[in-house]
Amino acid sequence: MKMSNTENKTFTKARTKSLVRWMFTSCNSLNYEKQLSLAYAYSMLPVLQEVYKDKPEDLKKSMTAHLQFFNCTPWVCPYILGLNVGIEENEGAKSLETVTSLKTALMGPLSALGDTVMITIPWTIFGAIASYMALEGNVFGIILWLIVSLVLLGLSFPFFKAGLISGMSLIDSLNEKMASITAAVSTIGLMVVGALIPSVVKANVAFQYKMGDVTLKIQDLLDQIMPNLVPALLAVFVYYLLGKNKMTPVKVIGILLVFSILCYVLGILK
Repeated sequence: MKMSNTENKTFTKARTKSLVRWMFTSCNSLNYEKQLSLAYAYSMLPVLQEVYKDKPEDLKKSMTAHLQFFNCTPWVCPYILGLNVGIEENEGAKSLETVTSLKTALMGPLSALGDTVMITIPWTIFGAIASYMALEGNVFGIILWLIVSLVLLGLSFPFFKAGLISGMSLIDSLNEKMASITAAVSTIGLMVVGALIPSVVKANVAFQYKMGDVTLKIQDLLDQIMPNLVPALLAVFVYYLLGKNKMTPVKVIGILLVFSILCYVLGILK
């Protein structure tokens, strides 16, 4: 479905409402199961209600898709939001697989960029200056920090616009190749998720084999066979559990919690 020239202006009422919702609610519903997905779906809703106003079933499909796991540095997420809007406004429900794959593929790279450029650098530099001034009794320290925060928040608008333009350009130039794009981006998304395993999942074998003065650490032996083998096996185990019909993410988290405590108490893992 193609939008008219009037509707294609960057900040329509629905688009602006979606962006503002994200700017002020992005972390309000942060949870261990889906991270920022509730805020993302809530932010997309104004646009989706407009896109699927005569298609309630497609609206349900879209909301369900956007309620899946999503985690990215909130300050750079407006780019993904704009990309999503640009594609879904034009292609509707048939673009959901592509949109989901793009979101998954971009989470890691944009988080790495956002954590450095939008958090570490400005917070370290301006945070140190502002806190020092405040400690010295200079009220401008507070004002400086507020200004920096507002500038970072204000960058949401150009990020959203850039994402929107990228999404619409992608559709206009590569519309006939959407299946190939979806397959390629899905592969990238899986690679990103796989690469996250060793950095997110921490599990080391605590067993040690001793003979005389020689001590053999089982973890070192496993690392020689395959680094991060235990985290990889745990990820496969979780994937297996999630494949069962009655197994929800909350139940899996509970099982892992109990399993981790038992392994630590028994000296199996550390």
